[in-house]
Amino acid sequence: MAIHAVNENDVEKKKSGRGYTKWLHVSPGGSGPEMMIRHWGPDTDIPVHSHPYHEMFYVLEGEIEIGSTIYAAGSCIYIEKDTPYGPTRAPKGGKVLRYAEAGIGK
Repeated sequence: MAIHAVNENDVEKKKSGRGYTKWLHVSPGGSGPEMMIRHWGPDTDIPVHSHPYHEMFYVLEGEIEIGSTIYAAGSCIYIEKDTPYGPTRAPKGGKVLRYAEAGIGK
């Protein structure tokens, strides 16, 4: 069994389609879980969508809107695979820890 560890402060923040991302763990070839910190700003507007894997967000800072619900810092959001959700916005800015089981079971 392997242990993978990284400190957020040692990871470069990279521009992503809807803000900035710090990739904390990515499985080789997308074959397993991934974890990242997403930094979303007022221009974030992700349309309703779904994923073929489970996903979890933990709001670290700010507020995140998913649909008509606002999630403040400290909120944990679990989304089962194939569940449509959104739109996702962060009008005042927000920072979330995201975990996804991408690739598991494929």
